Amino acid sequence: MIPDAVQQAWDDAVAQWDEPAKHAALLGLVAQYGSYAWAAAKYKERAGDPIADKQLERLRTSAVAAMMSTSSKKAKGDQPYRSTIVLLAALLVLLVLGLVFTTILHARAQ
Repeated sequence: MIPDAVQQAWDDAVAQWDEPAKHAALLGLVAQYGSYAWAAAKYKERAGDPIADKQLERLRTSAVAAMMSTSSKKAKGDQPYRSTIVLLAALLVLLVLGLVFTTILHARAQ
C-alpha cells in the first residue's frame, strides 16, 4: 500500500509534469516512505520521456544511497575472546617449555 502523501505527490507531478519542484517533492516523499519501486514503476510507464528518464536515474541514485547508508558493517574478526585465547596459548607454551627445561635439568643431575 502506497502512502496517500506519495500518491498525492505523484498526482501533482503528473498534473504539472514540466515543473521540477513537483518531481523533487515526490522524490523526497519516496525516500521518506521507502517507495522507490513504486515510483520507479510509475516513471517507467513513461519511459522515453526525458523528464521520466531523468527522474528514474535520480530514483536509482537515491535508492542506492539509502541502501548504502542503512547497510550494516560486519564486525572485523568477530571473536570476542581473541586476546584471552592468545594469552592462554602463550601461557601453555611457557608451561610446556618450563616442563621440558625441568626434565632436561633433572636428567643431567642424575
